[in-house]
Amino acid sequence: MMHIGTRKMETDRLLLRKYEVIDAEDMFRNWLTDPEVSKFWGWKPHENLKETQLLLQGWISDYAKMDYYHWVIVVKELSEAVGYIYLNEINCDEKSACIHYLISRRYWNQGIMTEACKAVLAYSLNKIGICKIHTHHHIDNPASGKVMQKSGMRYVETRHKRIAESPQISGDYCFYEITSEEWKQAN
Repeated sequence: MMHIGTRKMETDRLLLRKYEVIDAEDMFRNWLTDPEVSKFWGWKPHENLKETQLLLQGWISDYAKMDYYHWVIVVKELSEAVGYIYLNEINCDEKSACIHYLISRRYWNQGIMTEACKAVLAYSLNKIGICKIHTHHHIDNPASGKVMQKSGMRYVETRHKRIAESPQISGDYCFYEITSEEWKQAN
């Protein structure tokens, strides 16, 4: 596994890139103020742009780390930031990571997140050398599970997950994963 950091990627409709200071307004408008988007995340919708700017500052400073993988999703046709996708829980010994994503409600059910997810899976499994990517979604958020399935991930199990810092999102979660071998066979 070789950490190479967050690098720009392009798909048919999307640009996945590092955050920039100018993204704060799109983030605030498109997803950080929407309670429907934050419902399964454990954070409260932002009340003002300053809150978003502070969050963004932290994310931008983390790009100095080569093991930090966090992309803003930009719809090329609109030049607008509509969501994000990132890796965490990176385990170098097991060569594994967890993928998470979020998109503005205005862009739900358009295939955008599946397109972004496939790009990040390819990057992670082919370029970084991760051997297994896993993720999960709340059972009441089946659309997220459809993204996982359409991206080639395989259902593993459903189990209860207690989230101490955000008890409102504790509940049953569906877990998915994909290995580098499964990815190569499918692609």
